[in-house]
Amino acid sequence: MQQPATTVLGSYIARETFSDLPPDVIEIANDCLLDSLGCLLGGYCLPIAGVLDGFLGDVGSRGDVPIVGSNRTTDPGTAAFVQACLINALDFDDIYRKGHPGATVVATALSVAAHVNSCGTDILEAMVVGYEVGGRVAMSLSHTHPRKTVHGHGTWQVFGAAAAASKLLKLDARQSGHALAIAAANAPIASVMKTVYGTEPSMAKNNFGAAAQTGVNAAFLAKNGFEGPLDIFEGETGFWRMAGADACDLERLTAGLGRVYEIREVGFKPYSCCRILQSSIQASLKAFATAGVDPKDHAHERLVITAPPIVCEAPFNNPAPADIWAAQFSAPYAVAMALLGIEPGPGWFSEEQIRGDAAARLMARIELRPDMGKPDPNSHHVARAQLSLRDGRIFHAEVKIALGEAANPLPRSFLEAKFVNLAGSRIGKERALTLLRSIANIGTAPTVEPLLGETVLESFEVAGCA
Repeated sequence: MQQPATTVLGSYIARETFSDLPPDVIEIANDCLLDSLGCLLGGYCLPIAGVLDGFLGDVGSRGDVPIVGSNRTTDPGTAAFVQACLINALDFDDIYRKGHPGATVVATALSVAAHVNSCGTDILEAMVVGYEVGGRVAMSLSHTHPRKTVHGHGTWQVFGAAAAASKLLKLDARQSGHALAIAAANAPIASVMKTVYGTEPSMAKNNFGAAAQTGVNAAFLAKNGFEGPLDIFEGETGFWRMAGADACDLERLTAGLGRVYEIREVGFKPYSCCRILQSSIQASLKAFATAGVDPKDHAHERLVITAPPIVCEAPFNNPAPADIWAAQFSAPYAVAMALLGIEPGPGWFSEEQIRGDAAARLMARIELRPDMGKPDPNSHHVARAQLSLRDGRIFHAEVKIALGEAANPLPRSFLEAKFVNLAGSRIGKERALTLLRSIANIGTAPTVEPLLGETVLESFEVAGCA
C-alpha cells in the first residue's frame, strides 16, 4: 500500500541534514534569510507596525520569543504571526513560482529557533525544508483556469511553516507527518480574491500571519502527541479541494525529495510592489533610458505598457490608489514611483507620494494594454513599453524575464544594499551592517542570538522607524 504524502514528506523533514545540502542551496537560503529580515525591519515604517504592537498588548501573550525589531517577547506562534505580517507588509519579500514563501518560513524559523535556542545551521536547514515542502504543495495543486475564483497563497504556505517548525523542534518522521496533517486541517481559507483582487486591496493581503502561526502551532501540537488525518492530500476530499484546486499531483508533491530543491526557484524583488508588475516597471525604465529623457521633465506624450491581461484588470490597473495597500498592486503607481527615482521600500508609500502631483502627472500618461498573444513558456510576465515623445519620436523596450526572478537573479551586492536600506530604517545603518555580517556568517553561529541581538530596541516606537 502506498504511503500517504504526509508520511513521505514527514520522513523527508526528519532526515534532511545541513551536511547533505548542496552549497548553492545553502547560499540561496542565506539570501532568503537576508531578504526576509530586511523586509521585516522595513515593515516597521508602515502603520501596520503600530497595529501589530497594539494587538500584542491586547492579547497579553507571554513567552520567551523576541519580536525582531521590537522590545516585546511572546510565544512562538504569536511571534511568527507578527513577523510574517511585517515581512509581507511592503510587498518587497521574496518570490517563487507562486506566493512569497519567506514570509511564513523565515518568520517561523526565527520564532521557533529563538524558543529552542537553535544554532545557525539548524536555522538554514529548517528554512530549506520549509521552502521545499511548502513549494511542493503549491505546485501540486492543479487548476483548470489560471485565474481562480478560490485563490490564496497563505492556504498552502502553512506547510512551509509547519515543516520548518517541525525541523527545529527535531520531530521524528511520524510527528512531522502529523504536523503537516494538522496544519492542513487548520489552514487559512483561500481569501486572496477578496483581500487583494477585490475592489480595495486590504491589510489582510495574503493572510501569511495566520499561516505562520497555524504551522508553528501544528508542530508543537504534533510534538505533544496530537494527531491529524495523514491521508489529507489523497482522494476526492483531499486538501486540494479545500484549497479550491481541481486536483493534486501527488507525484509532483513527493518525487525527488532531497535531490530537487524548490528553493532554487526563489527570486527577490528589486521594487516594492506585486511580482507581476516588476517587468512592466523595468520595460518602462528601459524605454526612457533608450530615449535619453528624464521622466520628470514630462517630455513625453504617452507611455503604453503592453502586459499580461491580469495587469490591465483591477486592482492592478488602478490609476489613483488611495492607500498603501492599493498602491502596492497598482501598475501605474509602481511605474510612476520607479520613473521618479523614489527608493523602493517605505518611501514609496508615504502620504506625500501617494497623494502627490508628481506621481499623478506621470500616471495620467500611462496606458495599459493587455497582451492577448499566446504566453511564452520561457518568459515571466513579459512586458513591452512604447514611449511616445512630444517631438514625435517613439521608443520601444521589452522585458521577458524581470530582473530578480530566479531565472534572472539579482547579485548579492544588490540584496545587501536593499537589506541595509530597509533594516537601517529601523535599527540604524551601523547596526544594520553588523546584522548583515551576522547573517553572512550564520552557518557558524552557535545560537540565534547574532540574528536577534542587533534588532532588539530599548523602546518600540509604534509610529514607525527608529
